[in-house]
Amino acid sequence: MSKSENLWLDDDFGLAYDNEMMQKKMINTARNWGYDDGKADGAKAEKIEIAKNLLNIGTPKEDIIKVTGLSEDEINNLLEELKKEA
Repeated sequence: MSKSENLWLDDDFGLAYDNEMMQKKMINTARNWGYDDGKADGAKAEKIEIAKNLLNIGTPKEDIIKVTGLSEDEINNLLEELKKEA
């Protein structure tokens, strides 16, 4: 039996492998639900940056919602945030 085949018979290796696979599945699920685990998933952050830029040049909220897919509440929150920064 080869060394790699013997690994599968090792309970510690199997447990570590299973734990790693579960962690990867959890991270992927979280990303699909829109959470950021600190590793620049970035799609949501990029939409927010685009929305901020569009707001700064006076683009109507309705157009920003169509372009970014962000909600009206999210756009309103960004407007408030931009007002505080100004």
